[in-house]
Amino acid sequence: MDVFGGAPRVLGYPRPVLVKCGTDAVLKCQIGGDPQPDVIWERKNESIHPEGRYRITQDGKVYTLNISGVTMEDAGQYICRAKNNIGETYAAATLKVQEETQEQQTQPAQAPPPQQNDVQVIPPEQDMKMKIQQQVGVEKKKDPFQDSKPYFLIKPLSLRVDRGEDAAFSCKITGDPLPQVVWEKDGKQLNEIYESAHYHVGQQDGGWFQLKIFKTRTPDGGVYMCKAVNKHGEAITGAVLLVEPIPEHREGSMTNGYTNGHYSPQHSRAKHSKEPHLNVSKAKKFTVTEGKHAKFRCYVTGKPKPEIVWKRNGEIIMPSRRHLIFEDREGYYTLKVLYCKQQDTGLYICAASNALGNTLSAVQLSVKGPPVRFKRALQDSEFRERDVAVLECEVPEESISTAWYLEDQRLQHGNKYNMEQKGTWRRLTIQNVGADDDGVYLCEMPDGGKTIAELAVKGTIVKKLPRRLEVMEGENAAFFVEVEQDDMDICWFKDGLQLQETHQTIIKSFGKTHILVFVNTSYQDSGTITFMAGRSTTSSKLRVKTARHCPPICPVGVQMNTDCCQNGVVLSWSPSPNLQNSTTKSVYVLERQEVGSQEWQRCLTTETGTSAEVLGDSVPCEGDFRFRICCVNKYGRSGHVEFPKVVHLAPGPKIKSPLKNAVVTEGEDAVFSIELSSELIGTWFLNSQQLQQSEHFSMTQSKNQHILRIRQVPNVYDGAEITFIATGVRDSASLQIKVCEVKFLPLSEMDTKKSTELGNPIVLYCEVSQPTATVQWFKDGKELHAEDGLNIQSDGNMRRIIIHSAEYSHSGVYTCQSNNDILTFNVNVEAPPVLFKEIKAEERQKSAMELDPVVLTCEISQPEAPSCWFKDGVAVFQSDNITIQSEGNMRRLIIRSAELVDAGTYTCQAGDQTMSFSVNIKEPPITIVDPKDDIHMERYVSEEIVLNCELSRSNGEVQWFKDGLKLQETDNIRLSAEGPYRRVIIFCASKRDSGEYVCDAGGDSVFFQLLITEAPVRFVSPSESEVEVCIMSSEKLVLNCEISKADAEVCWFCDGMEVDENDNLKLEDDGIYRRLVIPCTTIDDSAEYVCETADDAVTFWVKIEEPPVKLSSSKQSGSITESFAGDPVILELEVSRENAEVCWMKDGMKVEESSNITITENGLTRKITIHCPTLKDSGIYTCNAIDDTMDFKVKITEAPVTILNKDQIKNEHKVMLYDDVVMECELSSANGVVTWYKNGSPIEENERFCLEEEGTFRSLVILCAELQDSGEYTLDAKNDTFSFHVTVQEPSVKIIGNSGDPDYQEMVTGDDLILACEVSRANAPVKWLFNEKVLIPDERTHIESQGTLRKLTISNILVSDSGKYMCDAVDDKMLTVVKVQVPRVVEFLTELHNTTVMEGEDAMFKCVVSPDDVQLVWLMDGEPIKPSDRFQIEQNSLCHTLIIHKVQLLDSSRITAEAEGLISKASLKVQEAQVLFTKRMEAVMAEEFGEATLETEVSLESGEVQWMRQGVVIQPGPKHKLSQNGCKRILTITNLSLSDRGTYRCETLHDRTQVKLNVEPRKIAIRKGMMDVETFERETASFEVELSHTDVEGVWQKDGLRIKPNNNWRVSSNGRVHGLTLSNLTMEDTGSIVFSAEGLRNTARLVVKETPVAIFKKLSDVRIEEESSVVLECELSRPNVDVRWQKNGIELKSSKTLRIYSMGRKRCLQILECSISDSGLYTCEIGDLSTSCKLEVYEHELELITGLEDLWIKEDQNAVFMCELSMEDMPGEWYKNGSRIRPTSTIKTRTEGTKHFLLICNVKAEDSGEIKFVSKQVESVACLEVEELPVSIVRPLRDRTALEKHRVILECTVSSPNCDVTWYRENEELESTEHMEIIQEGCYHKLVIQQVALEDEGTYSIEVGEHTSIAKLMVEAQSILVVKSIEDVEVRAPETAFFLCEVSVALIKPPVWTLNGETLQSGPNVRIDNQGTVHKLTFKTTSSDMSGTVKFTTGKAKTTAKLTVL
Repeated sequence: MDVFGGAPRVLGYPRPVLVKCGTDAVLKCQIGGDPQPDVIWERKNESIHPEGRYRITQDGKVYTLNISGVTMEDAGQYICRAKNNIGETYAAATLKVQEETQEQQTQPAQAPPPQQNDVQVIPPEQDMKMKIQQQVGVEKKKDPFQDSKPYFLIKPLSLRVDRGEDAAFSCKITGDPLPQVVWEKDGKQLNEIYESAHYHVGQQDGGWFQLKIFKTRTPDGGVYMCKAVNKHGEAITGAVLLVEPIPEHREGSMTNGYTNGHYSPQHSRAKHSKEPHLNVSKAKKFTVTEGKHAKFRCYVTGKPKPEIVWKRNGEIIMPSRRHLIFEDREGYYTLKVLYCKQQDTGLYICAASNALGNTLSAVQLSVKGPPVRFKRALQDSEFRERDVAVLECEVPEESISTAWYLEDQRLQHGNKYNMEQKGTWRRLTIQNVGADDDGVYLCEMPDGGKTIAELAVKGTIVKKLPRRLEVMEGENAAFFVEVEQDDMDICWFKDGLQLQETHQTIIKSFGKTHILVFVNTSYQDSGTITFMAGRSTTSSKLRVKTARHCPPICPVGVQMNTDCCQNGVVLSWSPSPNLQNSTTKSVYVLERQEVGSQEWQRCLTTETGTSAEVLGDSVPCEGDFRFRICCVNKYGRSGHVEFPKVVHLAPGPKIKSPLKNAVVTEGEDAVFSIELSSELIGTWFLNSQQLQQSEHFSMTQSKNQHILRIRQVPNVYDGAEITFIATGVRDSASLQIKVCEVKFLPLSEMDTKKSTELGNPIVLYCEVSQPTATVQWFKDGKELHAEDGLNIQSDGNMRRIIIHSAEYSHSGVYTCQSNNDILTFNVNVEAPPVLFKEIKAEERQKSAMELDPVVLTCEISQPEAPSCWFKDGVAVFQSDNITIQSEGNMRRLIIRSAELVDAGTYTCQAGDQTMSFSVNIKEPPITIVDPKDDIHMERYVSEEIVLNCELSRSNGEVQWFKDGLKLQETDNIRLSAEGPYRRVIIFCASKRDSGEYVCDAGGDSVFFQLLITEAPVRFVSPSESEVEVCIMSSEKLVLNCEISKADAEVCWFCDGMEVDENDNLKLEDDGIYRRLVIPCTTIDDSAEYVCETADDAVTFWVKIEEPPVKLSSSKQSGSITESFAGDPVILELEVSRENAEVCWMKDGMKVEESSNITITENGLTRKITIHCPTLKDSGIYTCNAIDDTMDFKVKITEAPVTILNKDQIKNEHKVMLYDDVVMECELSSANGVVTWYKNGSPIEENERFCLEEEGTFRSLVILCAELQDSGEYTLDAKNDTFSFHVTVQEPSVKIIGNSGDPDYQEMVTGDDLILACEVSRANAPVKWLFNEKVLIPDERTHIESQGTLRKLTISNILVSDSGKYMCDAVDDKMLTVVKVQVPRVVEFLTELHNTTVMEGEDAMFKCVVSPDDVQLVWLMDGEPIKPSDRFQIEQNSLCHTLIIHKVQLLDSSRITAEAEGLISKASLKVQEAQVLFTKRMEAVMAEEFGEATLETEVSLESGEVQWMRQGVVIQPGPKHKLSQNGCKRILTITNLSLSDRGTYRCETLHDRTQVKLNVEPRKIAIRKGMMDVETFERETASFEVELSHTDVEGVWQKDGLRIKPNNNWRVSSNGRVHGLTLSNLTMEDTGSIVFSAEGLRNTARLVVKETPVAIFKKLSDVRIEEESSVVLECELSRPNVDVRWQKNGIELKSSKTLRIYSMGRKRCLQILECSISDSGLYTCEIGDLSTSCKLEVYEHELELITGLEDLWIKEDQNAVFMCELSMEDMPGEWYKNGSRIRPTSTIKTRTEGTKHFLLICNVKAEDSGEIKFVSKQVESVACLEVEELPVSIVRPLRDRTALEKHRVILECTVSSPNCDVTWYRENEELESTEHMEIIQEGCYHKLVIQQVALEDEGTYSIEVGEHTSIAKLMVEAQSILVVKSIEDVEVRAPETAFFLCEVSVALIKPPVWTLNGETLQSGPNVRIDNQGTVHKLTFKTTSSDMSGTVKFTTGKAKTTAKLTVL
């Protein structure tokens, strides 16, 4: 068991579950723990049992609660609670149940579709910003405070309430400490926007927090955020509150005060508010151009928060597509009118009101039309979803172009939008319209004129999302959508991913309204939000703006270093100190500027670097440069910092003339040449081998030109690569050599017949006639190739084959063949004698531990020589344990796992030679394999105990010790050994066998802590711990128990008190059975009976029931009672017994006592009293006594209700319009019911008529009285009435905002005149007058009246309409003076004229337009003409000119001049000009495979030509390229061939010209040949040949053989340069290199010399910690070199802990586990060279990483100490107060890597002290303080009865052993004496009274802290003895039988007589007498069934006899 982590813990918290009513619900919780916890489910603090609808299952660690057929009552919180003996935990799950919709309830049940589930799981909080982080392969490290951070167990739910209702949010939060909670609304603190009485914030136990808003107002709607904060972190969640208008005003209003994510206040007023007077003349004036936006802002403050209403011309403005109403971030209430139209002109009023007052603000808006108007404007349209929508408008002229917009988005022609223009009509067609197409559409002309229309899309989505929404980071983003039906399937998406509700993402639906809110937005929330309902979608762009940040600060400390590198500079800088603390990613940008230039060029960017190196190769040209640097991040750029100096940089060189491939004949010279851009020193390479100046290679340089000449090129250079390398320059070419005829020179017989010994070299050679000749070698007819051990050489005319080490297989016939000749050699190889390499004697002595490997190695002179191994003269063969290896000259015998029998002498025999080894095998030390750690065991007495150890070897010997003494075998203890197992067996354990047992194996030991205790006494029967027994009174009660031990003591308790035997209670002891018998039970015997042993207990719940209860009627109460309301009512009856319980019920419902109802019991009487009854108290009252019932019928009638103080009531009410009217009366009874009437008709309560009740008062309140409210109002109280007379009068009519001064307006003819005003009441009559004459409506004059708005409109106004206009409102007048002017006239005095010009000439158009300031626009085919080089526009007074230079045929068009709506048109015609050739072509010479360019010129740039050859038109393609440049026409022919020669012709429609092309064959030459190369082994040699042409194939040869590319030989070709690179050279690579190509040949010589050995990397000193591994390493110049390792002058060899090995050129010495003794001087010798180093090994330095910490805890808790060291698996000891701590059942120690743990379980006060941990030299100390728990009495004192002169013990058990107790006798404190002894044993306290006397009888008590326990001690005088026992009696029925018994003393308590176990009582047939000490039992009449055993019992004295009745 893991005692450190065994407490139950929640692995996966249950998620909230939402199900539909009637379906099944599944709640899951994942819990772990060790031991496995017991898990129960609870609801409302009651356990849920798996029965009925509940089913509880377990799957591993997942616990599931299934609820079938859930109902609304099942909704709520369920608790999953887990507990084991270490701890407990719990988790909460929430079940939400949705009601079935009406449609679901009425329709028959149908199977759900496959894609739907009945249960919808509401996911817990996550990053749907997820993750959809989701979720990850590497588990993140858990936050140690994760469980302490605030977390929302239950988040607040979004609400929708009617205006005036209360709204309450509740949430449940966990966290340690309990978090502080702050509520906010729309990002503002509640106290900033609400008065304190409007809301209440509360908190309840269990982590519940509430916010309640009283009598909600429209501005209360919004997003409420709950923020929980404690010291470990914070959590945020939110909910939405929707405030609906009252039902009468709900229609047509915006839902919940939100419009497309902005707050939109409702248009309702406070009931008692009146609008103040507004002076319209003082309103501000604001003018906007049609199509632009108008924005009105109004700043209003007040508490409660004001309700805002916007009006235009007296009409309330509702939020719509073009009207946005919201409150901005600065607190301004804003109205935004989008894309203003002419009809938007008017007076705009912002009205603010709250319960305390109201205010107004106004502005006059004028919308100015454009200079050029549409002939017909767009019309607002409405279409169904997925229809085709068409919008049309008409422009003034056909030539006017238009652009279409959807709000601010320009529309493009495509599949969605089709834009047409037919004449002056412009049409936009929208395909498949959807919700996102709903909006404002604009058609715009070039001069800015717009026409605007609203397109409404009717479909599933009634109210769509805004097109975009911008919020600041940290604010809330709210989206509201309304659909056409309730309960639709909807989804929200963000960037294509479906959203789920989390703590910070609110998704809520209220009927048709659907809400999405992002709480506390962050930058990552930006994206596209999409709402989907069925097939309909609407989208919005959400942009979360981050707070503004400052750009970074520029770097500091800039420095420039030019000394570190040539032609370069190192720039360094330091970041700004402020930038170092920033988390924002920044980038440094480095720029350069050439001196004399103004432009800066970027040359480097870096994120983390603080320095940069700039080389000359990075600049485009040589010059002086300066540098600067700046810092850039996402918030901007810092200032530039310029480096202090100027540096000179130059770019690298370039190739002007490259190398060319060369082809030469064998023996000729090959020449390669290259020309560079600057004078540099270069190096030549032949096949990657560097060339040196020699007789074969000549390298010269003339300024920028380099030449390589290879003299007498051999054939081996055929295909060689010649490479030239200089600083920054590299080029290659190939060398090809032509082969000539080859002959062999004759050889002697000695040279052709070879005999040699095995292992000697074989050299076969011959001489050819040509040094470049290529030959092939064969052996026995098979061609030979160079390989390991076989070299083929070519040196001048000599050809050789060299076999380094002859073998038998090398014997045979060898031939050398050329292309014309053959030469034969015979070779015979003989075997040499086999020899062993000498091995030192000490190296042939091998010692090893058992099971370790043994390796015997020897070396022989012949690798093929057979060998065999012997052990002590017996042949050794390969087996599973023995491996025999033969690798080259090495012979090995490997014993994989050595055993003792493997010791002996091993011999390796090869030929006649042998080599012997002596092997010695040692046994390893014995260790204990299992157990690894000490064992703690607890066993019971008499059990068999086995202590077991497993050794590493079966023959190991151990010794057993107990408590330090050697353990010997006895009859009860046996020591056994079986294989590797060693055991101690204790057959029958006893307590003395407890102790510490040690198994000692010499070098290893293990401890066993054995604790043996008595076996507990358990109850066998009953098996349950609790048993219920139910019997009727007077029956016999027998409680029976069976225990596990017959001699165990048991105690019986009744309701916690110990039971003593008496006449009616017997205790029986029968072996293992214990009984409690009550012969005759009574009700008082009902109790809890407990039978208890020392270790176990069983409880009997005994219930004695009484006989049934009967009810009888009382004389004082009848069955029918009648009374008036308010008069008391008493119901009374009698029961058959006094203790009978009854239940009073009214109409089937239980009646509870209250202030008005009293229920009393008096003896047999049961009574219920109703002190002040009301009508609802009438009914049938029932008294239920379970066994009997009685009914009473109660009838309550009302007393007559009258109206009081009629003479004091005001019955006449005269009020003004819109005032409030209050009518009030007082009744004689508070519960009187009244009805109000108006003019005889009943009044129903609504928004204006309020019926109020307060005690005896009844009121009718009329709010905002209207004229029709006048009349007679009557209050009817059934028995009385009263009437009121109400008169409502109208106020005088006023024009709102009228200043009395006339208003002046200036207009032009054709405009519309609109005059409007607002009157004080809607029904006020007004007259409009013009020049004091009443205006009558006609076609031009329109008079409107809408509410309080009065409007006059005169369309197409004339000059005659100038004058005075008056609005006469009876009591007020408004005057407006209008002046109408005639607009100016624009006309063409001279029109445009048609023009015809020749192509290439200029065209001019002129017109004269009046006036001279007219705005004239030139157009070509309807497109505006912009001034440019070709188009010149001029104006001279009234004359306007357009000049088009160099016209083209495409310029033929219609030219239009437009002057403010007037147009003049003319045609431009362009005639085509002749195209002639102005330049004749000359003959062109070109080379084969090259390129030819044919060029001519024409007279016209736009002239078209075609190229022809032999009458065929040439088309563009890979070979022919046609191009033009101005008047030039060019034909380019690539990859020329001889067939391309001929005459080419170029033609136009009017002219032609031709040219002749000559193609000559190409001539290849070697420009630069190869040079001889001399180098060392393992180096690289390069050869290069430059030819005169590119694309020439070359061949490289070495010693006459063609070179095939491989890993070491690389052939390259780069243009004209061919190269050969030979890497990793060996001496055998010496030879001739030949390059040949197309008859050319170039030869060079390669000489490879052996490389002397050198030490490239020497040994270096090392200092390392012990037990670590170290490698000493040096590097040589070549790999095949033997070395010797020495330590302090002594040679080292490989061993178990020492490895000597080589890796290529590296030589390594590895020490696997260093010890202190390994320190010293180590040397590696290589012949005469050596290198040394010092190795220093130091001991481990143990450090304390984390020390112990002081701990202060309470008793019975667990104390855990942790200490962390710097090294793993270090031994350590724990000490308490200086004493070593050993593990016990309550003390555990554990080590995990570097961490050491100490756990003390269930600490006590005595555990306090100093805790110390020690490991080597490190120690850590901490203090443990244990606070004692408040002491309590666990087991109280019990009453005792004792015999005189006996000992009696009073016992009490307390909760803590460390407490003071005081004993008392009758309030007298007792002290310990010889007579009374006070004893304490831990938690047990005893008072022992020796030789108890009669005077010791009394009350004893013990006081423990604040607790006291009391018991009574009774003392019997003497011990009772039976002096004379009863005797057997035999009688005949019905004779009398009697029994006599005499005891030693007179009895205080009566004895008990029983017959056959049944207690006898005195009665008609039984008589019991006593006379002093003599007791007599008499059976007056006997019968045969009375035969049996008669028993007499008194105390412990008993006697029995037989009764026989014949």
